[in-house]
Order: sequence, then C-alpha cells, then structure tokens
Amino acid sequence: MDKLFKEESQKIKIYMTTEVETDPYEHTVEHTNLNPLPIRALIADLTPSQLNWKMPGIATESAKELIIEKKYRSLLEKSYWIEIDGDKYEGWKINGRMQMKQIGKDYLRVYVYLSKVEN
Repeated sequence: MDKLFKEESQKIKIYMTTEVETDPYEHTVEHTNLNPLPIRALIADLTPSQLNWKMPGIATESAKELIIEKKYRSLLEKSYWIEIDGDKYEGWKINGRMQMKQIGKDYLRVYVYLSKVEN
C-alpha cells in the first residue's frame, strides 16, 4: 500500500474556517477561511450505484473515495471543505461526525461529495 500511495497519490487541499456568531438572536454564523493545507490522497470516483450503497441519503452529482494517511485524521474531521481539482467537496458526516474507515494501520478511507446539486 505504501508503494501505491507514493506513486499514485494526488495533492488535495483541506480548508479550515473560523466561525464567528454575528447575531446572537438569529444565530447567524460568519465563516472566515484559513489558508488551505495540502495533503496527498488516493482518489477514486464513485458511480451512482456505489454512491447509493456507500453514502445513503446523499443527493449529489459527483462523489469520491479518498484514501489518506492516518496522521491527517484530525484535519479532515475539522475541515470545512476539501478541494479536489478545483471543485469543493464536503465530507460525509452522520450526526456531525466525519465517517472514516481505517485500512490497515496507516491509512483511512473517507467519502466526499459535491454539496450542490444543480437543476
């Protein structure tokens, strides 16, 4: 897996934000983007049938499966969005927690999707 990761991985950018509550009565939140953090990941596209099976309840035009190094777990959990080839993807979350599966002892599998569906 290490050799495959070194040869085939691509650079993605993880965006973090800070939140400031602008109106305490309406509970509106303003996000300020921080500088992106580049990491390497193996990227695979998900077909619509795979999407229905792996991420139930998500309506999207595009979804990807990422394999990342385990040391970046906390970055992904705190990320606001993930940029892959210029598109902004969102991590698949259930009850506010990013869904990740450990592969071996050093890697994680993460599913991300485009958050906007255009009609």
